[in-house]
Amino acid sequence: MPASLRSAWAWLPPAVALALVAGILATGTNRALFLWLNQGGLGVGDLVWFHLTMLGDGAVALALVLPWIRRAPHLFWAALVAAVVAGLWTQVTKEFVDVPRPLSVLAGDAFHQAGPAYRRVSFPSGHAAAAFALAGIWVMGLQGRRLWRGLLLVLASLVGLSRIMVGVHWPLDVLWGMLGGWLGAWCGLALQARWHGPWPTAGRAGMLAGAVLMAVAASLVVSRHIGIPAVLPAQRLLAAGCLAWGAWEVGRLSRASPADATTAWTFGAARAGLVRVGLARVGLARLGLARLGLVRLVQRVQRRRGDG
Repeated sequence: MPASLRSAWAWLPPAVALALVAGILATGTNRALFLWLNQGGLGVGDLVWFHLTMLGDGAVALALVLPWIRRAPHLFWAALVAAVVAGLWTQVTKEFVDVPRPLSVLAGDAFHQAGPAYRRVSFPSGHAAAAFALAGIWVMGLQGRRLWRGLLLVLASLVGLSRIMVGVHWPLDVLWGMLGGWLGAWCGLALQARWHGPWPTAGRAGMLAGAVLMAVAASLVVSRHIGIPAVLPAQRLLAAGCLAWGAWEVGRLSRASPADATTAWTFGAARAGLVRVGLARVGLARLGLARLGLVRLVQRVQRRRGDG
């Protein structure tokens, strides 16, 4: 269930992002803040920022969801919903708002640019959206574990910041992407709670969703779509790890008895009606296929627009 709106874990991250958006717009400091941050990150080194930015790739984020399939089924389903919402937030905005990238506005020697040289559709950052969708699921979906929740927020923030450090996004792009990712996480958890979850994954819907994400992870083992050769070893290692771990978890699910598949259901879910639950599971299976289709559509659109 999503954290209560009274909890700082739920409202503070988007509140901070909105406050920063308002401040940047009011002062007109988007470009100046970009240059200050971009130059300030030079001391860290491109290799660090490259690997952080890799974690915000949509396919990488989906691969990281796969190991949750058996141990945290409610977070697994919520993450798939969050991925769809965050993906739509990013791509629909990009279709209607074509903000030029820093490389199209600033002289090449005015800032540091590394990796693919994107020039168009800067607003918003899809990497920030993916990072905060994933982090938001854990931050709002878990109770306690304050240290881990705090570290996840820091990591997601660094992923978003990396887009500025490699010179492909403005601060407003990152903040707006963060809001979309957080909204996606909240929607996923709210939908899961609305159906009196958690939803089980030891069934055809879970197996289908698992197969889709295993295909995504397998594609990352050979894909070069991120366009940064320096991260390929880490990308392949991460993908192979998620694929192996996910396959293990899916294999254990496939061997689960029907009784095991229903042990996670609460009394509230049973009272809500098995028919409605069954429809939800079928819908989520389709959602997994829709998400895979969305990934392919996004990649085609990005190739056509020449952005990332």
